[in-house]
Amino acid sequence: MRRLTILAFCLIAISLGFSSCEKEYTCTCITTDTSGMYETSKSSKPIPSAKKSDAEDICSSTSTTIDTLETVCSLE
Repeated sequence: MRRLTILAFCLIAISLGFSSCEKEYTCTCITTDTSGMYETSKSSKPIPSAKKSDAEDICSSTSTTIDTLETVCSLE
């Protein structure tokens, strides 16, 4: 799960490197386990040099659900 998230952020960072953007934003993701087996975790990743609308799209696209693990991401 975390490897998938890290891979997604790496791909996002590479794609943003080739575009002209303005500001750095922070994407915060909260992962919860609906079965209660694992504790809730929170992580934040920077989205460098992005327009706000692009950063929102990138951040929300990293939200996933795999089995009982649900990750919800939002832009700060």
